[in-house]
Amino acid sequence: MSNEKIVMGNKWEAIGPFPSGMREHPLTASPLAAFFDTSVDPDVAFARLPCDVQTTWPSELGYEGRIGWTKFETGSDGWLEVSYPDTSWDQLRSDHGWAALQFQSVLRTTIIVPKLQGKTATPIRVDLVQGTEFALIPSDAETTGQTPTVWYQGDVYQFAESAAGTADTHSQTSNFARSLAVEPGEYVFLVRAMYEIRMFGDPGLGNPPVIRVKVRAEVDQAEDEVVLVEGLSQVPQVVDGWLMGDWLSIGLRVPAGGPESAIVGAAEVVVVEVEASLGSKLSVELPRQAKIVEGQTRSIAIKLTQYSPLPNCIRSLDIRLKVKIGDKEKTLVWHPTLQTQYTSEDKPLSPFVITFASPSVTGALPSQISHAMVKSPQKSATAGQEVPPVILALHGAGVDIKQHMWAEALPNRPGGWAILPSGKNEWGEDWHGGSMEDVWAAREALSGIIGKIGLEASDQTILMGHSNGGQGAWHIAARYPDRVHYVPYTETYSNHYADPALLGILHSALTPYNNNLHASNLSNIPIVVVHGANDDNVPPRHSRAHVALISAWAGQRSSSVTMVEIPKMGHWWDEVLNNEFVIKFIEDLPRKQSWDEQRRTGYTLTVGNPQECGGRAGIRVVELDIPGRLARLDVNARQWRDGNDNPLDLRGTNIRRIELNSGPSREVLTKGSHGVWTSAGPLTAPRAYGPMIRLLSTLESMTIVVSLSNKLHRSIAIRMANDLFVYHRVDCEIIGADEGLERTAQQDIGEGTVIVIGRPDENRYAQWLIAQEKIPLTFPTKSVLLLNDKLVYDRGAGVITLHPHPTSARALSVLIAGNADLGTELAARLFPIRTGVPIPDWAIVSHRSRWQAAGGLIGAGFWGADWEYSEAMSWMDR
Repeated sequence: MSNEKIVMGNKWEAIGPFPSGMREHPLTASPLAAFFDTSVDPDVAFARLPCDVQTTWPSELGYEGRIGWTKFETGSDGWLEVSYPDTSWDQLRSDHGWAALQFQSVLRTTIIVPKLQGKTATPIRVDLVQGTEFALIPSDAETTGQTPTVWYQGDVYQFAESAAGTADTHSQTSNFARSLAVEPGEYVFLVRAMYEIRMFGDPGLGNPPVIRVKVRAEVDQAEDEVVLVEGLSQVPQVVDGWLMGDWLSIGLRVPAGGPESAIVGAAEVVVVEVEASLGSKLSVELPRQAKIVEGQTRSIAIKLTQYSPLPNCIRSLDIRLKVKIGDKEKTLVWHPTLQTQYTSEDKPLSPFVITFASPSVTGALPSQISHAMVKSPQKSATAGQEVPPVILALHGAGVDIKQHMWAEALPNRPGGWAILPSGKNEWGEDWHGGSMEDVWAAREALSGIIGKIGLEASDQTILMGHSNGGQGAWHIAARYPDRVHYVPYTETYSNHYADPALLGILHSALTPYNNNLHASNLSNIPIVVVHGANDDNVPPRHSRAHVALISAWAGQRSSSVTMVEIPKMGHWWDEVLNNEFVIKFIEDLPRKQSWDEQRRTGYTLTVGNPQECGGRAGIRVVELDIPGRLARLDVNARQWRDGNDNPLDLRGTNIRRIELNSGPSREVLTKGSHGVWTSAGPLTAPRAYGPMIRLLSTLESMTIVVSLSNKLHRSIAIRMANDLFVYHRVDCEIIGADEGLERTAQQDIGEGTVIVIGRPDENRYAQWLIAQEKIPLTFPTKSVLLLNDKLVYDRGAGVITLHPHPTSARALSVLIAGNADLGTELAARLFPIRTGVPIPDWAIVSHRSRWQAAGGLIGAGFWGADWEYSEAMSWMDR
């Protein structure tokens, strides 16, 4: 083991502040790019730029519209604070609200990577906590280099400081640290830092917004080719000897121990088998062999089958993983610790952890193994009393569900269970997409798990949420009304450059997540809104507006939604979910109306994406006429009533097919000319829909298909797999093009998202995909792409586009390619890692996006209902 250490500078030079829109960073690179010659790499040029305090750049956040260099220093606690107190933040807030506080800076310091004996490249691990992204620029780099600068996503949500991120005491870095193999020498360490109010909080009037960033870097001391990362494991708790879940998972890391080319051959690690002790009590199974490439961390899913209760004395398991490393084999031993408790008549169960496949497992390899906390009834229901509905409680941003305060905040009801899903992690996906599916997977798992110990829960559900979880409750209830009883996008940098028609297309990508547009789905459903009157985080006006909107859809006579403002209370107080108003609401819940009753009352069903919306009263929208546009179905809606006694008056906008469930029978209807609905026979599998963020709602583990000999494409794949794991805990496998073709031919590619990187002349799988002619995209010659009839030959252009999944109608694939390496790198930035990034089904990026953000897009849009070019929902600059 070497004692060589990385030398990280603590003095930083920065240029800023520059304006930045909410979640806009994937659309743009360095804000300095506009001020360098287009023939040079702007990131390398910034690294080379002398720190001259007399030099200034234009920025609307600076005095007289100019900003310059500022120097900062890392504090003794390791945190770097970036702020600009001379900026008139209060004035900016007065005319644009706190969206004007969004800003970014580019910073630099030095880092020296030591030479290790016997190694041409030094394995290092890097954490950038609460920073947006970082890059390493060799101190002697040429500004005119042809290879684009590689940027690595930071850990903006501070997962490194969470329980899962905490590494062992011998390591400075976290379990989520980036693993790299870097040539020894001196580098300029670049950081892009952005202020978002959800991360750093409102500084209040009179105070400047402050970005807090921490950088930790160390030589990777791992001596083995593959390392168990126990902090990333998922293990259910034990009740009465039964494991409360059918899945385990353990993190495995393959250090980046040599040059990146070592990913081929000997560095490939494959988990081939798992075994467990206590064979008579339980068995374990690997759903599929798991390949891990150099520099990657994967969560290995293990299926668990238990035959009888564990003895009282068992406090851990003995799990052995057989691993193949090139031509060698070795066994890793994992001893997961078990937390055990027992049911008792005089003492209720403490909240316990369950594990499950998320989403509910559909195939061989789950997207992830997730967990939830379960709160059992504190008292049994009295004889003859109906079991109360299960409470499904959604946490706020940055909350660990294992904290006692969250479970203790929920109401206690005789016989009533509560389940607290994680939504993938402490921040999740704002309860959209994959985290919404995590909620339903947890809910579906509950009854089967507690059934192991002879207990049962209601099949009815009450949805609750606090803070961002309250937004999630609105979101989920509005999209699945049959299953349940914030930041503005105005101040975006793109507004200064992009055609408003293009911005309309981009904003349409956020339509499925717009709660206001889906408010009609909540009409006449019992809802109570509890808000602190003095809430300075989410002002009561937001709740009032949403209540008024739902009431408008329901009509003046409806009283199903009510709002209560608690005087003198803020954003959180101990009884926020367990107060007299909530308890009375639960106790007084009316009988759930039948489908016939709901249909007779009438309602409007609003759908942005049929895959993310259930139905109401047995009617659901299956397919859209024009993807990307909102669909509405009026069912006996009051605005159309003319006194005729029509038993089922259906009027739809932007709908191709609906499914009508009448109990024992299901009928599929299509809308023909003159608005007449006709039977369309049995339901065939509808196409999967975008926008791009839908890629995260993968049904199984993701597969990234690359040419393993292409260094840049391989780097993109490893970075992407790392980001998906850190932000979404999604499992990814990186494979070569030939293996991808073989798996597809054998129908063994699974139903997970398939990510293909490279042009047809660079990646044989991409060549096969494009040859299917499922979308109107071709690559006629090198450095040229043709979308429909539009030729794109621009230097640095790149495309990211959804494509039908190669084997499943329910899933999606995506192709990322460029006219050159720069285009591929820029297009890869648009792959969705965080929620709220407005990317539709496809986008073509140019090098101008480095400084014009969305204004630098060559085109963007949605594919049509049959994956054709959609004139109505596309924009091109030519």
